[in-house]
Amino acid sequence: MAERRPSRSTSKVARPAAKKATPAKRGAAPARKPAAATKAGKAAKAGTAKRPARAAKPAAPPRPAANSIGMKLVPLPAGVFTMGSPATEKDRGTDEAQMRVEITRPFLMGRTVVTKKQWKAVMKSEPWKGERCVAAGEDAPAVYVDWHDAVAFCHKLTAHERAAGWLEKGEHYRLPTEAEWEYACRAGTTTPWSFGSDPRRLGDHAWFYGNTGDRKEQYAHRVGRKKPNPWGLADMHGNVYEWCSDWYKSALAGGTDPQGPASGTTKVLRGGGWGYDPARCRSADRNKNDPSFSDFSGGFRVVLAGT
Repeated sequence: MAERRPSRSTSKVARPAAKKATPAKRGAAPARKPAAATKAGKAAKAGTAKRPARAAKPAAPPRPAANSIGMKLVPLPAGVFTMGSPATEKDRGTDEAQMRVEITRPFLMGRTVVTKKQWKAVMKSEPWKGERCVAAGEDAPAVYVDWHDAVAFCHKLTAHERAAGWLEKGEHYRLPTEAEWEYACRAGTTTPWSFGSDPRRLGDHAWFYGNTGDRKEQYAHRVGRKKPNPWGLADMHGNVYEWCSDWYKSALAGGTDPQGPASGTTKVLRGGGWGYDPARCRSADRNKNDPSFSDFSGGFRVVLAGT
């Protein structure tokens, strides 16, 4: 996968005839009004009568823990962070110069990359079938998926869930921007990896060459088997590189909700993979490839966002 370093009736109703009043008998005591009516009348005159209570508006039903295809979505807050890596970070790339980024709207992101089971439920296909370096199990990542395939998945899932009434108005699935991806990966941290600065801890959080190549498990492993990052997202480091929506440019796009350049020749990939060293699994590491490229080390995760 690495290119560098391995959306009313108007009818009138007759009124009943008024009954004639019956004269009161002599000596009869005047009829008393019920106590409740008397109190209500006094309250009305005093202007203190209570209005009938309005019925409480029913609360919106809680969002399901998973969407229609079993995909768990993690809510992420809006916020500001520094994208890229400091000049002092070991093994940093020349395209990681830091930029200030503001994410102005909260969004939801898949807890894991899209799995084979989820892919088949939407796309009715198995692009990995018969290919090499593919793990068994329905909860393994959907690999051999190029950028165009990933975008098509998002469109089809949006259409399916919109028709079923699962999505709120304006919500849609899409690939994360590069800025959203790094923001989610860092989860408020500033260290090379979301768990800290010690690469010896990477095996607890990621599938990378150190725990796949040596064991001869050279394939993308079943998702969610390693420790998640501080925001509950799994496999942000290693396992498979993940497609982002942005075209690649050597200078990071900073500012407010950056989208990357308007055009380009390669698309951004983030996250490292099972066949790479710790440096390529850092939060700031950037990769790129032709949008039509696919292999055993590439997958994607989705974002559910509003308009």
